[in-house]
Amino acid sequence: MRLNFSSQSFSFFGILVLCLMAFQPGALSAEFPAPPPDGMVLIPEGEFVMGMEGASNKTQHKVKLDAFYLDKTEVAQKEFEKIRGYNPSKFIGPDLPVEQVTWNEANAYCFKTGKRLPTEAEWEKAARAGTGGPYSWGDGEPGPFAWFADNADKQTHPVAQKKPNPYGLHDMAGNVWEWVGDWYGKSYYESSPKENPKGPDKGEEKTLRGGSWYSGTKHLSSATRYWSTPATRNSNFGFRCAADAPKS
Repeated sequence: MRLNFSSQSFSFFGILVLCLMAFQPGALSAEFPAPPPDGMVLIPEGEFVMGMEGASNKTQHKVKLDAFYLDKTEVAQKEFEKIRGYNPSKFIGPDLPVEQVTWNEANAYCFKTGKRLPTEAEWEKAARAGTGGPYSWGDGEPGPFAWFADNADKQTHPVAQKKPNPYGLHDMAGNVWEWVGDWYGKSYYESSPKENPKGPDKGEEKTLRGGSWYSGTKHLSSATRYWSTPATRNSNFGFRCAADAPKS
């Protein structure tokens, strides 16, 4: 038996299929999710506990964030030089993280690549990667996951040599401190909004996260904060970029 569809009947069936799909919100996106941009990881939306709890530092609070993308690695020198045309780093190597980069330079790089610096809350959620303790690797030794004072030999190392955290992100602890978008506010956690906090409206210093090759173990904590003026150059300071994810 031979079936013979005319172009009119094919068009009709095509329109019918599209109409049926229109009555199933999210059918396409659920079946064919958009992949993250190249070199980035999707950090899912949701709530997490930000900050640390201790005898002299009780800053834990709940934060809810929209989904976003974050670079898998710190920005390497070859990437920075390709976009900006120069390399400010002390330790030179194409796959080493760019450092001695100011907040202003980091912000400009992300903007030029169609991205942005992550907020402090975004950075911490990504670093925690669904874990609840001080370190994403739990109570084990930091060596397999981080370049820090005990193993870095007083220098940076190529990105992505250490094991990633549960979200697939490398060097969220150690190697270089990472600039984030927020102004630093010592007491900001006490008044910050619960959803998508972006830091104080103004300030004199910008926030950094993650510790570096020069840091001791305690500074590798997901909640540890550091700060410096936006024009500061330091061989401990680097960055990675973020981007907004489509709204579901």
